[in-house]
Amino acid sequence: MNSLILGAGYAGINSYHILKTNIIAEKEEFVFYTAYLRNLINNRPFSKELTFIKREKVIDIDLKSKWVKTDKCEYNPDYLIVALGCDKTDILIKINEIKRKNELNIASEDPLNDYLAIQLAFYFKNLGKDVKYYGDYLQYLGEKVSSTIRYYMEKYGIKETERPEDVIPSCKPPHPFSSFLRVNEYLQYENSFVIGDLIQGYPKLGELAMRTGIYAANYILGKNNSPFRPIFITIIDTGKEGIHIRSDKLWNGKMEVVKVSKIRQLMKRFIERYYLIRNGKMGFLYYL
Repeated sequence: MNSLILGAGYAGINSYHILKTNIIAEKEEFVFYTAYLRNLINNRPFSKELTFIKREKVIDIDLKSKWVKTDKCEYNPDYLIVALGCDKTDILIKINEIKRKNELNIASEDPLNDYLAIQLAFYFKNLGKDVKYYGDYLQYLGEKVSSTIRYYMEKYGIKETERPEDVIPSCKPPHPFSSFLRVNEYLQYENSFVIGDLIQGYPKLGELAMRTGIYAANYILGKNNSPFRPIFITIIDTGKEGIHIRSDKLWNGKMEVVKVSKIRQLMKRFIERYYLIRNGKMGFLYYL
């Protein structure tokens, strides 16, 4: 079986750990952005060098014919997995810009990625900044999620604002794409698998991207032929406890679970180390 993975982010790396096939990326590095955000408070590692990556830049792609041209070679695999993520350059620039301010009115340009603005609000508040928030508290994940987040933001003094001045921008489609791609229920676009942040209509969430990578690899191996079932799973760290969210309401499901505890905050901090130690492999955390 001849397969090729493009991209070494959350999704691509988890496909690789199952398929053990060729994986191409511009850098021989896995960046865990959850740990990167934590690095705003504590100076800890958030990236890991990966020696199994072929360092090449994708120049052109034809998803229908599964043809790829890089700066070094051309490929035409039997199975093509495109996991090029999204361009977070503007997001990282904005975060580094606003962290120098003492008064923040934080919001997200993309409502689906409002969890990022909420997490940043807690982090900056714990740095002693005056933080206000503009948004709907992840209402698309359900009323239970929304009301819980609202309660803890109010508890720790993060008030609402009508002036969203510090807006976290949306990430952009990666080269060579001009837009995100709407996949079918098997994560396919034309004749290729498109996974992770490149999927249109999905939150740009690392845990969700990892699940798409695992699914695509298992589908290729014939271990799973059922449609992909997306679930939004994350832990918001308030500084005192973790808000653990599981919901599929964005995809017309009925799941909505919210649990809050100190243990879940410690779990999030464990995860920030675990993925770097495991070279981005989701492992047993898939079942949490």
